[in-house]
Amino acid sequence: MPMYWGLSLRFLIAGAIFWGLYYYKSERIVLTSKLRSVYIMFALFNFTIGYFLTYWATQYIYSNLGAILWSLFPISVAGMAHLFLPDDRMNLRKSFSMAVGLAGTILLLYNGESLGEGKVFMGIMAILIAVFLAAWPNVYMKMGNHKMNAYHLNAVGMTISGIIMLIASLIVEQGQTMPTDLENIFALFFLTVPGTVVTWGIYIWLFNHLRVSQLSYVAFFPPVVAILMGWLFLGESLPWVTLAGAGLVIMGGFLINYNPQEPTAVEP
Repeated sequence: MPMYWGLSLRFLIAGAIFWGLYYYKSERIVLTSKLRSVYIMFALFNFTIGYFLTYWATQYIYSNLGAILWSLFPISVAGMAHLFLPDDRMNLRKSFSMAVGLAGTILLLYNGESLGEGKVFMGIMAILIAVFLAAWPNVYMKMGNHKMNAYHLNAVGMTISGIIMLIASLIVEQGQTMPTDLENIFALFFLTVPGTVVTWGIYIWLFNHLRVSQLSYVAFFPPVVAILMGWLFLGESLPWVTLAGAGLVIMGGFLINYNPQEPTAVEP
């Protein structure tokens, strides 16, 4: 599947579904200037640049490694939250957690040449950039303490991103076609509905109920699933040093937010 065309279809279809849900719920949103900033950031940083860099990178690195690197997302969020959110400052535990995650990243980079084919190092760096950029809109949203309508934010952001990707496809991918076999159609459906509509709908909705650092817990689970699925279906074997690095990255992301004395929800 051509990369830009696949992304444009994914986001335009998902955006259309979110528009339908938004109008079905009959809850209308008035876009203030601050809300527009949030929408634009999610459209550009999370949906457009973040997904483009991730798609591009997984041409060269194992899919499970891409998911492992996204475990650095909570660490990026925590670092930005320390700078911009007074109630989410760094402490000794969080600093230790960041050091653990950084050590894991160094191990992954050290063993990078065995984790894919071609531009492996560039693929790893592309995802690290995507993780860093994707963290900022999450923190910015909490800075303004905005109440978000998950349907509307996703509808606007994904439609904008889908249009950008469509334009890029028309310019860059002329003459390329998408195979319409059952496997490709199922992949597009799975990425669009469970992988985009369901996940992003829940994720944005949770912004109204959790701290941004707590919300970043979602990054802990994909690597575990991806390592298993990549091994079972794609033959992506990982050497022990990489598994050790992956463990440190995931552990750092978990420890940076783990606090058994802190209530889970900010509000009922």
